[in-house]
Amino acid sequence: MLNLRFLGKSKIEYNGKNIEDQLGNKAIALICLLVLNERRYLSREKIIGYLWPDSNTDAAKYNLRYNLWLIKKNILEDKNNNSFLRVDTECCGINSKYEFNCDIIDVMKFKPSCQDSIESILKLKKLFRGDLLEGYYFNKCDEFNDLIIYERINFEQRKVKILNRLVEVYENDKRYEDCIDVLNEILEIEPYDEKTVLKLMDIYQKSGKRAVAINYYNEFSYNLSCSLGIHPSIELRNKYNEIKMSVAELNETKSSKDITAKDKDINIISYCIKNVEYFWMSDVIGKIINLGVDNCIKQLNQKQLMDLGYIQSDILKFCNEDINSIDYKTEVIDVRIINSFVKLLEAVCNERNIVITILNKSDIDEISANVVEHLKRIQIKGLKII
Repeated sequence: MLNLRFLGKSKIEYNGKNIEDQLGNKAIALICLLVLNERRYLSREKIIGYLWPDSNTDAAKYNLRYNLWLIKKNILEDKNNNSFLRVDTECCGINSKYEFNCDIIDVMKFKPSCQDSIESILKLKKLFRGDLLEGYYFNKCDEFNDLIIYERINFEQRKVKILNRLVEVYENDKRYEDCIDVLNEILEIEPYDEKTVLKLMDIYQKSGKRAVAINYYNEFSYNLSCSLGIHPSIELRNKYNEIKMSVAELNETKSSKDITAKDKDINIISYCIKNVEYFWMSDVIGKIINLGVDNCIKQLNQKQLMDLGYIQSDILKFCNEDINSIDYKTEVIDVRIINSFVKLLEAVCNERNIVITILNKSDIDEISANVVEHLKRIQIKGLKII
């Protein structure tokens, strides 16, 4: 049995033996060219134009005859006495009756069907071991090299098609984690494909990972803006708003309950407004105040509370009564506000774990953005920011 492999490092086996060395690069290229032609005849003139464009007519014809002879010599008739090649004075092609296995033929034959199984699609997926004729370059064969580049792109698109079908099958079985893995694999090929991003956010939502979906959207939106100078599509923005609203409603429901168990995490959904200094920090402080963790807030001293009162006045209710409004309206330097903010988070994290989700991270003000990076560096135990 003949086995042909052209995706990744090429491999040609006949009856279990590797025969690449006996064939040589041009014969391998010729077989690949004929297979890509999907078993249709290809004229000798066209083949010569691809593989021996710089040779004179007689030399080119001889080279073609010699390589056809090499192929016939090393790839014999199948069990039904069919020859691998069909050759006449004008054209060459693969004999459609010849029995053999070939990775690129299996890929080219794929059409999505309701009969598709996870196993059958995974089998196709495994055929993509690399690019078509990976590592090959044919000197002075510009047209053939261009054809290979074109076909590499073509097979990349075929791979995406197969992966999308795999996502559909996984989703039908509610295997959402597998869906996410495959969608990320597609995005490695097409990083700015909004249809794939929309599907990924939908899967995140279905699997209960709304915060992850929101965070992914923010990063994608930022990268799209920086790299291509465009904004996400209306469909993608609508999905983002849908998930954001569901998270906000869920958070409000949780916040309305009296959470007393110490083993429960505090989940804070935070918002940002572009170019408004401290807005994110102020929003987080306000959410902490509403959580009913008064004992944690009271661990801060009066100066720290006043510093935070400069950006979130609600926290001043924890100060002594003799502090008047003039005191905290005095300008406070950034470092004191930031240090007091860190102390507040540390005080709460000593009692409970905190998960802070930033919904529209791309709109975060500069000071708050720097504070987020600082918090990630110092790694307060029990604090997670996503």
